[in-house]
Amino acid sequence: MSKITIKNGKILTPYRLLDGFQVLVKNDKIQDIVPNDNAYEDYKVIDAAGLYVSPGFIDIHTHGAGDYDFLDGVVESFLVAAETHAKYGTTTLYPTATTGAYDTTKMMFENFRKAKKLNKKGANLEGLHMEGPYFSHAQKGAQDPRYLRDPQPEE
Repeated sequence: MSKITIKNGKILTPYRLLDGFQVLVKNDKIQDIVPNDNAYEDYKVIDAAGLYVSPGFIDIHTHGAGDYDFLDGVVESFLVAAETHAKYGTTTLYPTATTGAYDTTKMMFENFRKAKKLNKKGANLEGLHMEGPYFSHAQKGAQDPRYLRDPQPEE
């Protein structure tokens, strides 16, 4: 059983910022938040002095990271982006695609499925966020009008 205590950081909770407390983690799950002066000798100690301790972030709209875009057409785009996001506190992300060519979008789905299986070091890849292609030309925003189309049941 793994036991970790994260001490000396400022802990961000849904209600307030706690200073002078530690987070107890057992088997990768937060168990409790207790004062820093409580001793837990059988725990691995992570000293978070000068840092914030918070839950992982969930990014529901991102087009990539680490110099990769999810529409690049390669599985590596997802893996590098997931690792890059994890380095900055994102634990879950939903890769986003702008409106594009049908074949490019289809390839993104295939690469996502492959990357989801291969991803061991990055933020969780939970699903895809699609921007279009079913927009009104009057409401297209920054979407490329060449790829806008009416919904197709076979798609």
